[in-house]
Amino acid sequence: MCPAMRIQWSLILMLIFALITAIFAVINVNPVEVNFLFGYANVPLVLLILGSALFGGLIVGLFGIYRQFRLHREMKKLRLENEQLQKQASVPAAVVPPAPYEPTVSSDPAPLEPISGELGGTPESRGFRTDKS
Repeated sequence: MCPAMRIQWSLILMLIFALITAIFAVINVNPVEVNFLFGYANVPLVLLILGSALFGGLIVGLFGIYRQFRLHREMKKLRLENEQLQKQASVPAAVVPPAPYEPTVSSDPAPLEPISGELGGTPESRGFRTDKS
């Protein structure tokens, strides 16, 4: 689904939800008592419903704006990093010769011995060197 069509469907669904909320609020006009922790107030239910819907919409909108701001900031940072990497890739790096291969040699000149005597056989039959050459 293309982005323009998704936006249209979102707008249609929002309008339907707003219409249902408005109809629900209009048929509920009786006053209700609301506790504000510091006192009570009698408020028409229609105002309470519409105010709650408006407040909820504002909260969702603010979270959306914050998320969009954060994504734009991250996108800007990634674009700058991409430009820097492209500049580094266009500059030829100095050719560094590979280090010569130096095998690690144990400083212990003793021949290898099996860990336990349960393996059986002589050291020569197990492939161990016994001479110190």
